[in-house]
Amino acid sequence: MSRRTTIALTACALALAAAIGGEAAYLWGSSTPTPSAERPIVVGDIDAQAAVDTAASDAAAIFSTSSRRYDAHVARATSLMTDDMAERYRSTAAQVRERVVAAGTTTTTRVAASGVVRATSEQVLALLFLDQRTTTRGGPPSYAARRALVTMVHSDEGWLVANVQTR
Repeated sequence: MSRRTTIALTACALALAAAIGGEAAYLWGSSTPTPSAERPIVVGDIDAQAAVDTAASDAAAIFSTSSRRYDAHVARATSLMTDDMAERYRSTAAQVRERVVAAGTTTTTRVAASGVVRATSEQVLALLFLDQRTTTRGGPPSYAARRALVTMVHSDEGWLVANVQTR
């Protein structure tokens, strides 16, 4: 083998090794990009939409209640939440329980629209537009439209509600 052939083969081997190293760094490097103002969604559309869909169904369940089954509602709603959120929710629910039961209040909530604000593989912030219909014993129904920012976190049990802010 001539010296020129040896140099050419060595150069090709080094170029191939550099290409393989670059590809490995790309594939196994930092796989979790950080969300930013320019790029708030750093997961695929399907994953983000799955979390938003879960947020919508969970919010409809959380914000719908009946005085006849108030305690069962609280138990069902808290099963959709992280432990910290469930503790805060139980505290608030206990404060209004007597008023809701005494008035015979029933609230039905449906999600009119939803979207993703920010998303990673571990946490999604969903914007929900809620339509609520509330009745009290003997009174006419009232209607309200609300916005809710729902923070969902991914756990071993799937997506759970970690925080809710309504307006």
